Parts: sequence; C-alpha cells; structure tokens
Amino acid sequence: SRCPDNSAFKQQRLPAWKPQLTIATVLSSFFLTGAFCLSVGVCLILSANSVRDIQIDYSDSCSDCSKLRENSSNWNKECHCSVNFTLKEDILV
Repeated sequence: SRCPDNSAFKQQRLPAWKPQLTIATVLSSFFLTGAFCLSVGVCLILSANSVRDIQIDYSDSCSDCSKLRENSSNWNKECHCSVNFTLKEDILV
C-alpha cells in the first residue's frame, strides 16, 4: 500500500534529452572556443599596446600640502596643489 504508482513519472522513466558527444562535435566546439579566446586576446593586446602613459613627479611641488596633512588637526584647512605639464605628442582618440 505504501508503494508508489507504477507510472513513468513516479518511477522516473521519463524520456530525457541526452547530448550525443561525438569526436566531431567535441573537437569543433573546442576549436571554436579556442578561436574565440584567441581573437579576444589579440584584441586586448592590440588595445593595450596603444596606451600611452606619462609620469609626473609632484612630490616637491606639493610638499606644503603633505606637511599640512601630517597633523590630523588640520583636516578642515584647504590646500590646493597644481602642476603644469605639456605633452610631447598628441593624444589620439
């Protein structure tokens, strides 16, 4: 009396889709994934190579502000530091 009904649902005999893994489908998906990752990597490398950086040392010109901030009681005092610089080459957008 405590046995479940003898149906396909209760006995878990329902048909289900199972992937048919063949050598052709596995290799094609592997190579397509590899080609996608390779193309994304090439795009990232090319965009990273076009980045230009500039380094400006402002520790000497802004030393007054850093000395002012060493004391925590000066938290509300304003201090402005600006450094003028020129670029040697144009930045391409």
